[in-house]
Amino acid sequence: MIISPRHFALLAILVIGWYLGLTYIPQFVGTCLDADCGFSAAEIALSIAMPLMFFVVPIAVEMVVYRKRLRTAISDIGLTRFNWTGIRLAAIYLLPLLVYFPLMSLITNNLLTTQPRWEWLFLSTLLVNGLVEETMMRGFVFRHLREGRSFWRAAGLSTIYFAGYHIPLIFSAGLMIGVIGIVIAIPIGFVTAYIYERGNNTIWGPALLHAINNGLVFVFMLSSELQPVAASLYMLLGIAVSTAMVVRAYRSRYGRSNEATMQQLVVKPS
Repeated sequence: MIISPRHFALLAILVIGWYLGLTYIPQFVGTCLDADCGFSAAEIALSIAMPLMFFVVPIAVEMVVYRKRLRTAISDIGLTRFNWTGIRLAAIYLLPLLVYFPLMSLITNNLLTTQPRWEWLFLSTLLVNGLVEETMMRGFVFRHLREGRSFWRAAGLSTIYFAGYHIPLIFSAGLMIGVIGIVIAIPIGFVTAYIYERGNNTIWGPALLHAINNGLVFVFMLSSELQPVAASLYMLLGIAVSTAMVVRAYRSRYGRSNEATMQQLVVKPS
């Protein structure tokens, strides 16, 4: 299927506007999701309300643009359905990451502690990276790009959006972390799309993967000298694991065997 430039551009505008709002509006109004606030009742309520405001954006687009009822919209995105296959695949990805920091502490003989106010930083990754981003990027963007396209083509297109909005990390987190963040977004974009589809188009597997993957680095802390190196190696481990899962999926002919079969059934004109 030929990609519509207009469709691609409109989707890009939606994603860019959504991402800028999700990133900068909470910073402007002030929330506790960066663990830097007075933790008043109003601030806590605002901290939860802001991500949820952007969570409803793809649902609203489904209802307004695609004229779906609320129940249909959230079901199509994959919010009201559950599938253990997606959770299992996410757990396979997360297992080496879960043992990384304790193992690094053991190898370096460095005390492993938790970061100050890690609970709020982890809540931020659960809400923003897990729920909000996966609802938009897999439940909406990838799913619509998948219509009429092969899995790998749709996953590649959705990953362009996903990796693209990680570019600001270069300016906010530094060149090394920013570049690694962009690079890891590429295999993560593919593997979350794969888990979303293997999980019967439900977001809970990708959401679990994305939230825990991003959250662990905000929970655990080694010494101040070792932490930047440990965080970079953690991200490289994520690249290795996600790449391995993507390669395995491709070599198993996932998303290709059915299309090859269909091509064989096409009768060529004489």
